[in-house]
Amino acid sequence: MILTISHQKGGVGKSTIAWNIAVHFSKLLPTTIIDLDTQQSLTQTNQIRESVGLEPLKIMQISNAGELAQYIEKDSQERLTIIDSCGFDSAFNRVAIVGSDMLITPVSDKPFDLMGLQKYEEILKSLSAIQKETIKTNILFNNLNPAMKNFGDLIEFICSSEHFELMTSVLRQRVDISNSIGVGKSVKEYRIFSKADREFDELFEEIKLKLDIV
Repeated sequence: MILTISHQKGGVGKSTIAWNIAVHFSKLLPTTIIDLDTQQSLTQTNQIRESVGLEPLKIMQISNAGELAQYIEKDSQERLTIIDSCGFDSAFNRVAIVGSDMLITPVSDKPFDLMGLQKYEEILKSLSAIQKETIKTNILFNNLNPAMKNFGDLIEFICSSEHFELMTSVLRQRVDISNSIGVGKSVKEYRIFSKADREFDELFEEIKLKLDIV
């Protein structure tokens, strides 16, 4: 199974989400991360993880879009591959989008994030026309102010597109999220039963349901 955290905009939290998903699911089935982020954030976090005595995750580096396509062709339902995409439109990202079993696109309530989402929709439209099928991504509200309760305008914007499907899970701004990454841990490993941990648990369950992972 291929799960891609994808957005053509950087700074929306893709790497943090990919990291926590990978740590969680690596305990359930063979899990590999493909780190396409130009900053190599997950590769660096994995090095920290190993340095503090934790079991490192399996991370692959892919040199070109053709190599990624070949990897996806050999995909198996018996394993999970999580692709942390780069924060701009590229051949890498487009191959990942087309080859994925599930796409997750993080977005906050910030105006620039919403504008970036409109541009990302254009990419999905273009790829859908080529593939002759509607490619959809799961929109995940991420890094929201904990006090924010009204999502009306955001939901209306997202639900107006056939390429977007809104996830029920919501990730809010939590200190534990950044602190855990800094020591090579997932949120659950850092502080179980915290608000951040409960929010990620809801996300994990939603992913399991969509990918039919037992």
